[in-house]
Amino acid sequence: MIILNEITRKQRQSNFELLRIIAMMGIILYHLVLHHINYDRFALITTERGPNFWHLDIIQIFYTFGQIANTIFILITGYFLIDKKDINVIKPAGKLLNRTYMTVFILLGLAYLFNRFQYPIKTNMDIDMSLNGWWFIGYYIFVIVFAKYILNPFLQRLRKKDFFGFVVIFIILLGFMEIFDILDNLNMENLAIGISVYSVGAYLRLYEPLSKVRTWTLLLFLTSFFVLEVIEYKVNTQRITQVFFNQESIDTFVNEPFTNTLWSSSVLFLLCSIVVFELFRRLPIGSIRWVNWLSKSVFTVYLFHESNFFRNLLVRGETLPTRLGILNKPATIIVNSGEEKGLEVVLKDPETWLELPDFLNISQVFQDRGAVVGTGYMLLLMVVIFLMGVLLDLVIRMLNGLLKKLFATDIRNLRQQFYD
Repeated sequence: MIILNEITRKQRQSNFELLRIIAMMGIILYHLVLHHINYDRFALITTERGPNFWHLDIIQIFYTFGQIANTIFILITGYFLIDKKDINVIKPAGKLLNRTYMTVFILLGLAYLFNRFQYPIKTNMDIDMSLNGWWFIGYYIFVIVFAKYILNPFLQRLRKKDFFGFVVIFIILLGFMEIFDILDNLNMENLAIGISVYSVGAYLRLYEPLSKVRTWTLLLFLTSFFVLEVIEYKVNTQRITQVFFNQESIDTFVNEPFTNTLWSSSVLFLLCSIVVFELFRRLPIGSIRWVNWLSKSVFTVYLFHESNFFRNLLVRGETLPTRLGILNKPATIIVNSGEEKGLEVVLKDPETWLELPDFLNISQVFQDRGAVVGTGYMLLLMVVIFLMGVLLDLVIRMLNGLLKKLFATDIRNLRQQFYD
């Protein structure tokens, strides 16, 4: 999912910084599908209407972006850390924790103000989010520690042939679901994925195996991957539809039509991520200041959009697309339980202040306005969420600067006590 920018005194290469930004946007799209789309609205099927899956292929591709982006972040980590003789763990870990707790305190205050002054949108925040909800923080730090003391010394001693053999054998083993069942039972699945992807990134840095592969070949592979993803999804939706029509009750929901069978541990996903990485590695854009500046904010963007503050927003009255005038008809909800299951309820009166968890109402935009408007709406949300995270990061930088000025002497004395 997230990686701190490579800490180096050299000029940053903006092609990799741009890749970080685009990968984060892919993760935002993935989480919009995962957390902010009403599956039941899409999966409403009756014998009269048939399956309502006509616009889901685009959303399935958005869902795929997050899986690719997660892998790309670890690839970047291995690519930049493999040739370092001494990896500084304390500095990036300190930055991670600083951004995490500063984000918690700011969003906690905003959650209090939202509920205290009865805004049209209300939310909450949990101070334990930094320990539980943002699991990738500890995972990323652990990968760096593991690389510093175990993985890097091991990989740096290998000859090219042995290095390649280690990477291939590891990936082949992970390609079997039985291996993942064992690792999952041992709570080691994410670590195994991290080791394999980190090793691939390291191999790409040391030997550049794809440097002579033509660009159009890479683009052809990328296109084929997404075609395969869509075909696989269509096959699964047909299966879900058949299961539905075999049920006794015809006015019920099919649970979660989205499938994730080509998941992050898939060899195909890894190959796709490698191809995307290689394409960006070839971009001759030099160093662009605004790209590098935006890239520094991607971690805070992740913290913001995956926080309880954002994920648990509740709207009172009209949903966002209704307020923006995007929908042809008022916002609706679909009852998903009880005798009225499947009934579509129109929200006619905003003054009722009805709490609607589906406050972004992405589902209805696709259903009411079609795939083009729905895609544009999701892309708009992605950009706005990213910019809100950047704004939050600016606030955190300002607060950190103020704290440094106020406590500069104490900080300097502490550093001398710990390091000298």
